[in-house]
Amino acid sequence: MEEKRSRREYRIEIVKFLYLIEAGGEYDKDEIDKDVFDTVNEIIENNENIERIISLSLTRYTLKRLNLVDVAILKLCVYEMLYKGLEPQIAINEALEITKLFSDIDGKQVKFNNAVLDKAKKIIIDERSK
Repeated sequence: MEEKRSRREYRIEIVKFLYLIEAGGEYDKDEIDKDVFDTVNEIIENNENIERIISLSLTRYTLKRLNLVDVAILKLCVYEMLYKGLEPQIAINEALEITKLFSDIDGKQVKFNNAVLDKAKKIIIDERSK
């Protein structure tokens, strides 16, 4: 019997796949979970808007300057807030937990990603109210 994975495990698989794509890695479509593959394709389809929101949320940085793990985490979080209607604080908290697992070497990356995602949340809320 197949074990049901948690939402966080699902998000981690998405972040890993996004990272692989961002890094230019190769993959076998048949080896990727269908739900993960479909979600990543939705993120790619909306990549321009997702990157626009992340870029507007950065201060003294560009998207190209960020490490690819953080790019994948930020993209998933913005996607969930913008296109899946996930409560922003839940999406941000999940992103920060994943950041702790994969990217927070010096204790600063969680704070950085939190600041970026908080600005992204405000941009999304502001754009929806127009």
